[in-house]
Amino acid sequence: MQIEFNLDGRSGPKGPAPVRKNAQWLLCLALVSPLTGCSLFTAAPPEVSYSKTVNQALYHLELWALDGRVALTGAQDSWTADLAWSHRRDDERISLSGPLGQGAVKIHLSGETVTVAEGDGKVESSDDPEGFINQRLGMFVPVTSLRYWVLGVPEPELDFEETGKGFRQAGWTIAFQAMQRVGDWLLPRKMSVANERVKLKLIINEWTLHDGKMR
Repeated sequence: MQIEFNLDGRSGPKGPAPVRKNAQWLLCLALVSPLTGCSLFTAAPPEVSYSKTVNQALYHLELWALDGRVALTGAQDSWTADLAWSHRRDDERISLSGPLGQGAVKIHLSGETVTVAEGDGKVESSDDPEGFINQRLGMFVPVTSLRYWVLGVPEPELDFEETGKGFRQAGWTIAFQAMQRVGDWLLPRKMSVANERVKLKLIINEWTLHDGKMR
């Protein structure tokens, strides 16, 4: 039997009225749902392309924190870890969960002193922050400069060259694959830091600025 759907609700020779009414209701629902904002899927926060404009105000952020994931690849080794980093003026606290198959490694940079606490309770300190951290991680990571690069800006005391997706500085290429709006700021979401020997990839899932959390 051929069924014909009449949207005016009147009965017809090719189908009973209840079938036509059901078809009319379903069609109206399909047309109205997009207008009412109903959806089975939640859209991800929009990502924004990197801008060459350096936001000078970012240099004056005294309190910030980030949570994400980091991947570090060298000539003979590689590892990934969950990353939590909190920053105050002249004070960096970095937590790496799971690098090299170990438990959490906590790094505290205060001025020119670094303290590294490993999951087994072992704590060591040094007056050579980058050298000591790189010895523990097994690869060179420019931690001093990275505290600026993660904000999307060059280290202020060093020369830099702009590129299409970021800049080059101190022998490293810093590229921002995606940015995200955090309140009034434009901050990295996906970025990489690389030279001929080492490549670091960072995905930042959450930023905290000052005392307010902003995603």
